Amino acid sequence: MSPREMANGADMFSAAAQRVVDYLNAHTPIPDWSVSRVAAGEQVHLHVHDQGLLSLGRRVPWDDTFCIRMSNGASRIVLDAQADADYADHPDAQVVRAYVGFPITDDEGHAFGTLCGVGTEPLAGIDAVDADLVALMGDLLSSQLAMSRIADRERRSAEIALALSETDALTGLVNRRGWDLLVDDAEERVSAYGDPVAVAVIDLDGLKLVNDVEGHAAGDELLRRAAEVLTATAGHGDRVARYGGDEFVVLANNLPMSRLQPHFDRFVTALADAGIRASMGYAPTAAGVVSVAEAFTRADAEMYVSKLDGRAS
Repeated sequence: MSPREMANGADMFSAAAQRVVDYLNAHTPIPDWSVSRVAAGEQVHLHVHDQGLLSLGRRVPWDDTFCIRMSNGASRIVLDAQADADYADHPDAQVVRAYVGFPITDDEGHAFGTLCGVGTEPLAGIDAVDADLVALMGDLLSSQLAMSRIADRERRSAEIALALSETDALTGLVNRRGWDLLVDDAEERVSAYGDPVAVAVIDLDGLKLVNDVEGHAAGDELLRRAAEVLTATAGHGDRVARYGGDEFVVLANNLPMSRLQPHFDRFVTALADAGIRASMGYAPTAAGVVSVAEAFTRADAEMYVSKLDGRAS
């Protein structure tokens, strides 16, 4: 069975999450519902029924949320945040008056995110929301997530192996076709599960001059040395590819926004230490807002700005 014929857990989880938030919007007085992911210090809303408060792709620091308080033992159903001892001091309590939240766990039993709902009006009473029903839906989403991750594991392993087998003859790195397969996999994980993914584009400075002055054999050797440096610098969550010509790309997984710049700067620094000048740009994805392809476009544009700045200095 080919990877494409295997069950797609990401699609199954996305469909289940959307049905849950749509149902809760229709059958509770809470208007905005979300299935969110918590990763790399942020909460991102992945699957939402939005009527003004919880928008698709919205990212907030996890420490600043109602949901972290719920996860740490505060009330799971809040009739009026301004009158609730667990939430009254929260800055958002001036706007978010009603709150419902339940944790979602992954296939290893670890915290994945939350099923949560918010409203601008206080709830009429404790029976306004069926707590057992919302808890059941949270548990079912945890079960669906576990099954989806397990279903995806074998399929993704086959897809990644296929991507990594597509290599560039000169450098041995993943080639353009393999990169496109890696992007497809990352896009699926970003949109369904909110996995943190970012892209960097690295362009060697002066390759044309080397080719013109020293010959193409010297240019090829420069590309091989650059590939070796990038490979040696890459971390466990990085995928490095030769996109074409003198352009390389890095796909990074599971990094918080605050670590992206120092993480990607390491590649340019390592190249410089090896005597290779390069320009770099990077951009993060955002579930439902910035796709992996769009992050690549932004990173590429930033790289060109960096290259122009370098020529001007």
